[in-house]
Amino acid sequence: MFNKRLPSFILFSFLLVFFISLGVQAANINPNDIFSDLFSQEKKEEFHKTLPLKASGTFSLENVNGSITINTWKEDKVEIKAVKTTKGDPENLKKVEIEIESSPDRVFVDTVYPKIRNLRVSVKYEVKVPEGANIGKVKSVNGSVYMSGPLGNVRASTTNGKVELEGASGDVRLSTTNGSIDASHVSGGLEAETTNGSIDLDIVSLEDEVKAETVNGGITLRLGSSGKIDADLTAKTVNGTIYLDVPVTFKTIQKSKHSLEGKIGQGGTQVYLKTVNGSIRIK
Repeated sequence: MFNKRLPSFILFSFLLVFFISLGVQAANINPNDIFSDLFSQEKKEEFHKTLPLKASGTFSLENVNGSITINTWKEDKVEIKAVKTTKGDPENLKKVEIEIESSPDRVFVDTVYPKIRNLRVSVKYEVKVPEGANIGKVKSVNGSVYMSGPLGNVRASTTNGKVELEGASGDVRLSTTNGSIDASHVSGGLEAETTNGSIDLDIVSLEDEVKAETVNGGITLRLGSSGKIDADLTAKTVNGTIYLDVPVTFKTIQKSKHSLEGKIGQGGTQVYLKTVNGSIRIK
């Protein structure tokens, strides 16, 4: 036979729900919103690792969902900090693994996602590498890439996000599909390519070929803040205009509103700029 005396914890739970409901009604709040907020709160899991890496070494990192930030420091080691985040099942955080291969000459970080749909986990990286280190391959799919400091060679790409670089003196290759590219205080060779986004380049010294291509976006190139520039220039656009504000001698070979081939100074290093829907500015 059913016991008419309710256990104390059931009675307490009933009263708690009752008073919450009264408060919610008085505040004119939808109860479903409260429970929805409770289950949609962000859950996090942190990762931290420090490993030896020579100043001449190479660092690489592959991510899927989340941004990557890399700065330099005066240490012969790499510091890797990551934060996994989800608004879904917190158990999903453990399903995304961070695997590392390391030696004093090379450190490779791989973000391994299981083959599960709608996992809803992102990983945000903050990394410090030695000054002068090479960025062998830094890649994300859904997330921006930010790099700053005196780096060597750089390879960085994403699909949905921007790519920003400040300071590099080696061979630089930057690419994205849906996002802008911004590279400043760079010397050496540089190649930048995107589809939907602008490209903004600031070249301190022109020591190797510069190439920038986009489809939907403008291109701005600033040249020679450290001295005289000698370059062979090719600039092309379909739906846009070419603007020149070059503080060195410019000798035109062929010029129109949408296409230009010429020499900056005495000519020399190749500079190639191309867009479809956007203007080109050379300063």
